[in-house]
Amino acid sequence: MSAEKIEYIQWYPGHMAKANREIKEKLKLINVVIEVVDARLPLSSKNPEINQYTWNKQHILLLNKSDLADPEVSLEWIDWFKKNTEIEKVVLFDAFDRRMKTDLVRTIHELNIKEKAQVKCLVCGIPNVGKSTVINSLIGKKKTQIGNKPGVTKGQQWLSTPDHLMLLDTPGILWPKFEDPLVGLHLAWLGSIKDTIYEKENIAADLLKYLLVYYPDELEAIYKIEVVGKNLPEVFDAIAKSRGLLVKGGEYDYARTSVLILNDFKNGRIGRITLERPE
Repeated sequence: MSAEKIEYIQWYPGHMAKANREIKEKLKLINVVIEVVDARLPLSSKNPEINQYTWNKQHILLLNKSDLADPEVSLEWIDWFKKNTEIEKVVLFDAFDRRMKTDLVRTIHELNIKEKAQVKCLVCGIPNVGKSTVINSLIGKKKTQIGNKPGVTKGQQWLSTPDHLMLLDTPGILWPKFEDPLVGLHLAWLGSIKDTIYEKENIAADLLKYLLVYYPDELEAIYKIEVVGKNLPEVFDAIAKSRGLLVKGGEYDYARTSVLILNDFKNGRIGRITLERPE
């Protein structure tokens, strides 16, 4: 996919602008900001506008879904954020890991410089990075609706935890314009942009191109194919053939193959994959 085409993948509906205003209005009540990003694309999934109105708050950057990300690259990203931003804490997180949950709760209370008995936290981030799953983990039971698609959380709500936290859950918010055209492509890989505004075959091809460079062994393992010596179209064909994705006449079904590749990445079936690396 060309950079020119990627540039037009935008998603900023009216409800996001409204949510943005409502967050700013409630900031005076907040002690700690928990900004959730996807550990597989930690920079592209970070809304650059959040720092503009949370700069005077204690700030945790939560690299969520760390169990799906390349662990070595995740450590590189932690170092990068510490060196290049003023965020107080950068934390790897897996919502289903009790130890990580305990560590996060302790970190939040350590940042409670006003020593409030109940710490009020803003939980924010772009669509589909797992904010609701993080909140459900901290609460200890399902309180918010979750789903592997953007726009599941529709409005703000306060939720309490057994660890003396009050969490303000917010809808996922993107920003109006992507300065780097590749960001639109990356967010499409995550499913943070609704899948009705881009061509799945183009997005899947760009994802497969990256995986062939950095994670060829994982592709061979999941799809039971050989990738050495094959170009991109040949690998696409091999995946379709391996999974029996055919249309009438025995031709390969590229639409279904594209959906397969994208879903296998989003759900972590290909392996522990990180799709961008610190410069």
